[in-house]
Amino acid sequence: MVNMAIRKLFINIGIAAATILIIFSLLFAYSSIWPPLVVVESSSMQHSDTRSFLGVIDTGDIVIVKKAHGNDIITYVEGVAREHMTYGDYGDVIIYNKGTNSHSAPIIHRAICRIIYNATGGGFDIPSLASLPMWKWKVLPEGEHVWWNLKTVVEIYGVGYLNVTVHLDLRNILQYFESRGMTPHGGFITMGDHNIISNNGILYGYYDQISIFREPVKDDWVVGIARGEIPWFGLLKLWVSGGAPPDIPENSKTNLFLTIAVIIVVPIGIDALNFVLRRRGIEIFSWTKKFSIRPLFKKAEPEKPSNTQKIANINDKTAVTETDKNKRGTKEPMKIDENQHQRVKKKKQEKSRPRGK
Repeated sequence: MVNMAIRKLFINIGIAAATILIIFSLLFAYSSIWPPLVVVESSSMQHSDTRSFLGVIDTGDIVIVKKAHGNDIITYVEGVAREHMTYGDYGDVIIYNKGTNSHSAPIIHRAICRIIYNATGGGFDIPSLASLPMWKWKVLPEGEHVWWNLKTVVEIYGVGYLNVTVHLDLRNILQYFESRGMTPHGGFITMGDHNIISNNGILYGYYDQISIFREPVKDDWVVGIARGEIPWFGLLKLWVSGGAPPDIPENSKTNLFLTIAVIIVVPIGIDALNFVLRRRGIEIFSWTKKFSIRPLFKKAEPEKPSNTQKIANINDKTAVTETDKNKRGTKEPMKIDENQHQRVKKKKQEKSRPRGK
């Protein structure tokens, strides 16, 4: 009994390990990146201060990362024209490193637009602006709609879930490169959906190139694009590692605990129901027996003879027994030596003769 329980335990552990291995193998085959998952550690992509939503990247979500090249990425500006939306807004969300030799955690933010350094004119080209409606952007201070060799400020309106203004100051980017003696380069302008500041009652997007990382993101620094999410379960990792921020949405915690409870309680409830019904002679999982792997681990037993074989064996035993009996009941004739027979006969004759007085 104990051996059977141990064997069943090892079988269950093997099934669980194989299932996990299959899941991660499929994720790796899809993403072409290892690890294929990242945990969101901040609230920079949330669409609320206090609540989390499915389909939006919130603190504690696990995001599936898919490898992508620069040309595969659709920015916010391009997404408006193509009607391409991910995670509640236009454009792709990318995961990138802050430079080639960066040892900090990757950043997961939305690509707003791609700027291309114009070596001839010394400014930046933003060709995707040409696909936007006129009311959605302009170049300051003149209010022009020119997308090439830009050296001042470009404003993009109605961005994100709060319709903020992105005040893209290209002068600051050019000054950053000049102050470090670097040749300017192009790349992606990125921003967290929730990174917003207010100035004189106007909401502005606080993009990365004026805050956490001053350079446009090169294609080589992009790890991949976000595709899919597992909500809430990354909170477990943040709590264990001590990296959980204080502003985790309360409904994320509630949903996590409820989900874990369902995962634990439902199988127990199904087992209890199956136990009760089996006592009443009802098999609700009989159809699963054909998928069982127990026969693979069962010892081979000698094949039981059929009824025909049993009868034949009985007849054979009976025949053998009768033969033995016949052998025991039949006596073979005794063989007597001829000379001995003559001596015995002679003695009998001598005894029968009369004796003289």
